[in-house]
Amino acid sequence: MNILFVCTGNTCRSPMAEGYLNSKKLDGVVAVSAGICAFGEPISQNSYTVLAEKGIDMSDHISFPVTEALCNEVDKIICISPSHKEILLGYGIAEEKLSVLGGGIADPYGGDIETYRKCRDEIFSAIDALFSEITVTKSEMTKIDAKNIAELEKIC
Repeated sequence: MNILFVCTGNTCRSPMAEGYLNSKKLDGVVAVSAGICAFGEPISQNSYTVLAEKGIDMSDHISFPVTEALCNEVDKIICISPSHKEILLGYGIAEEKLSVLGGGIADPYGGDIETYRKCRDEIFSAIDALFSEITVTKSEMTKIDAKNIAELEKIC
């Protein structure tokens, strides 16, 4: 499952979400992030610091704008606030592909380090809650599975 986290500038909240989800190393889950108004900036110093406190290195992150191609490449888009979801809906992204993380996470931009820690902890808790119900398991395909898949392909 490919997941896109979206915030405003892609320098604070969405890279924190991306870094945390990828650090969980969930089998088959890959996170990326982008911003509605991203301009190739590095991750904010406070975001970098609060992630590093948890052993997550996002030093190579450069903000990236949301594009139609990127939205089409991912399975799920998780917006950091309801306003980001509304903007993407306006771009024609299907509502069923969109959700809002934890009901919305306030932007820490310009805040002190404690503001960023609080934001980080909200993001981590919301991701933990979101993925606590999802388990990805691997199993060998059986002949019965192959037959069922072939039948489904015929129907499609």
